[in-house]
Amino acid sequence: MKKVCILSMQRVSNFGSLLQSYSLKKIIEGLGAEVHFIDIERNESDDRAAQKSRITYDNEAEAHGGLLSKFKKLDRYALNRLRIKLRSRKQEKLFEAFRKDILRIAPEDNQKKYDLCVIGSDEVFNCTAPSPWGFTSQLFGNVRQADEVITYAASCGATSPDRLMPQMLTIIENAFQRVQGFSARDENTEAFMKAMTDEKVFRHSDPVLIGDFSDEIEKTEIRKKLPQKFCIIYSYYNRIHDPAEIRAIQSFCRKQNLKPIAIGAPQMWLKSYLPTTPFEMMKIFQMADFIITDTFHGTLFSAKLNGHFAVMCRESNRNKLSDLVKTLHVQNHVVGRFEELDRVYKEFSNKEDFKEFYNNSREQSMNYLKDFLKN
Repeated sequence: MKKVCILSMQRVSNFGSLLQSYSLKKIIEGLGAEVHFIDIERNESDDRAAQKSRITYDNEAEAHGGLLSKFKKLDRYALNRLRIKLRSRKQEKLFEAFRKDILRIAPEDNQKKYDLCVIGSDEVFNCTAPSPWGFTSQLFGNVRQADEVITYAASCGATSPDRLMPQMLTIIENAFQRVQGFSARDENTEAFMKAMTDEKVFRHSDPVLIGDFSDEIEKTEIRKKLPQKFCIIYSYYNRIHDPAEIRAIQSFCRKQNLKPIAIGAPQMWLKSYLPTTPFEMMKIFQMADFIITDTFHGTLFSAKLNGHFAVMCRESNRNKLSDLVKTLHVQNHVVGRFEELDRVYKEFSNKEDFKEFYNNSREQSMNYLKDFLKN
């Protein structure tokens, strides 16, 4: 039995990061391997070389739910602050319990030796965005704990070679020499990899899309009281804060007789913020009458679990999100403004088309992973 470590974003507190980690672990275990997680490690030498190439965007911190986004926005909903603070603490406890009890993350796993490291999924290559770990060649293949390294459905977000300084390009190219298999999640990342290596680059779907969560959802009991008809608002922390966007969503929900509830992260204007476990979240997504999201995994959850949703592509995630809606053939669910929600409310994804896409994507991913798990 091969020992495999996953190097991913499992420490990031959102449903997408945790569930893609869980799904990839479950898939690899199903192929007969022993799976653990290792943490991203800072590399001061790498990070110093990258300092001059840091590129930030007006919405970059907001896109990742960073602290900056929380303080940039004027909180005009003071009465909600205490309620949201308490519920946010509860949500973080639920995330941490999932890491401990379901992912079984343990600090000592960082010091073990593994036959194979799988880097991905999520934005592991987004080295121009602010992060606690800075720029580290570990995420590009320089993994001390593993004999072999591959990537799976890795993403670089908005990063591209022309935005990097020569020192960073050299570090990445050298780290890529340790990688035996290259797998990208989106078109931009595929182009990024091809600019850095002559090896073949495969395209694979996010683990959330190809994962089978049917047993987990079926066994999950919803103990929370939900509105009779409700619309999920799924975004990063208070990212939907523009007064015009808020008015448009509120007007739409009143017209369609839907109660808006925030899941994943709070929106300061919305009293109904619901902390849940990751498996509860998926079941509630199935039950929702409509979903509004502006995130990558929010779109995946909506298409996979429901089919009745609207997607807003923002500048900070346009690369990966535009690629995703095209891949899933759900362009008709995209809105340029939330004033268009009434139009998209009439749209439903074709479940049979999605099932066929799911089966094909899963088969391609399994074949790729099997090749590197053979003894």
